[in-house]
Amino acid sequence: MYTHLAAIKFVSAVSGLPDPCGSALVRRTVQGWARLNLKQPDGRRPITVGILKGLVDQASSYCSSPYEASLFRAAFIVAFYGALRSSEFLAPSRTATGAQVLRPEDVGLEADRLSLRIRYSKTDQLGKGSWVHLHKAPVGTPCPVRAMEGFLRIRPGINGPLFVHKDGTCLSRYQFVAVLRACLEGLGLPAKAFGSHSFRIGAATHAARRGLSETQVKTIGRWRSGAYRTYIR
Repeated sequence: MYTHLAAIKFVSAVSGLPDPCGSALVRRTVQGWARLNLKQPDGRRPITVGILKGLVDQASSYCSSPYEASLFRAAFIVAFYGALRSSEFLAPSRTATGAQVLRPEDVGLEADRLSLRIRYSKTDQLGKGSWVHLHKAPVGTPCPVRAMEGFLRIRPGINGPLFVHKDGTCLSRYQFVAVLRACLEGLGLPAKAFGSHSFRIGAATHAARRGLSETQVKTIGRWRSGAYRTYIR
C-alpha cells in the first residue's frame, strides 16, 4: 500500500500535478487499512552465543567434508559477530558472480582482529562500502579471527565471493539456511523458527543484553535509525 502511494506521489510531482494522496479521504482510508492489516510480530528466533557454539560443534556432523565444515563454521561465526545481512556475504545462487558480497580482498586479518569491508548493503545502495571490525574471542568461544584464519588456509586461490565451496562455486543463501537448520535440528531446536536473519537478530540481542548503548548497538549492525529495537528479543 505505502509503496504504491509513494509511486503515485512521485509521478504526480514530476508531472507537475497536485498530490492526490494528501487528501483527508485518502489519509483516512490508509488509516483504516492499517488498522485492518496490523503488522504481525517478527517471530524469528535469535542465534545466541550458546546456540552458535552448538552450530560450530554440529558442523562436522552435517557437512560432507572437513572443508565444508570449515566453510560453514566461518560463515556462521562471521554472520553472528558481524551482524551481517545475508545479502552482504551470501551469493543468491551457487553460480552467481556475487559482485556485491564479501570477497577475499575485503578481508583484513591481524593477530587479534578481523576486518571486513561490506561492499553493498540495504542502507548503502551506492556501494560506498563500510568496515566491520571483529575481535578475537577467548579460547573455548566461537572466534571470528580463528575461524577465518582456518578457512582462508584451505580456501581455493580463486577470485570471486569469499565463501565458496572447494570446487569454486558460491555458498548460496539456500545452502546456508539448509545446513543451519540441519544443525539446529541436531541440537533439538525448532529449526523452522530460525533463518539467516537470526544471526543479525542474535547480534543485536546479545549486544543489548551486554548493556551496550544505543549508539554502540546501531554501530554493530550499521543501523541508521531506531529499527534495531525490533531485532532485540
